[in-house]
Amino acid sequence: MEAPRDLFDVLSTVRDPESGAAFAAEGLVDQVATLIAAGHETTGVALFWSLWLVVAAPNVQKRLAAEAETLDLGPDNAAETPPKLVYTRAVVHEALRLYPPAFTLVRQARAADDAGGIPVPPGAIVFIAPWVLHRHRRLWPQPEVFDPSRFLPGAAVPDRFAYLPFGVGPRVCIGARFALTEATLVLATMIKAFQIERAGSEPVIPVGIVTLQPDHAPLFRLQRRH
Repeated sequence: MEAPRDLFDVLSTVRDPESGAAFAAEGLVDQVATLIAAGHETTGVALFWSLWLVVAAPNVQKRLAAEAETLDLGPDNAAETPPKLVYTRAVVHEALRLYPPAFTLVRQARAADDAGGIPVPPGAIVFIAPWVLHRHRRLWPQPEVFDPSRFLPGAAVPDRFAYLPFGVGPRVCIGARFALTEATLVLATMIKAFQIERAGSEPVIPVGIVTLQPDHAPLFRLQRRH
């Protein structure tokens, strides 16, 4: 039997453990749509906001470039390099704090519950907003300031329920570690190769659609470092 060529091939051969039936066409469409929205768009948006913040902070960009300068960021070292990108990962975390791609989480109560003294009836729709939590002045000092040092080794660890870029609980994002690694490597690769500046002064406004999108596609100016 020929080995699966890609994830789509794998999904097309998955069978229900009870009925033994394969995924219907509609099921495959749903799976692919989920991969695009949750596995591609979210990381792409996180990289955009990371760059948007970095280009406005020359000292941060300089430090990123210095960290990546001597590292081999090629695919052959993709497993060994991320632990060395300590500052780059902190920058990505801080971008996820200020601009979480999943800006709201929605859950439906299966039974009656109590949330901090607020009764939750069965069937109620509960909205949790990482956008609000990540910028709450009671949870973060100077919450509107872009400060990657919040996530460097030795910094105070934020409360588990104050920082939710990938959700929390049984349905936490299954691809969180992969997405964080991917975003860190791509950001490091871009900053290592290019000095990046904004090409205009028009502000970008975050818009909540499915993910936290910019209201327009701003232009950047790239200049090779070496």
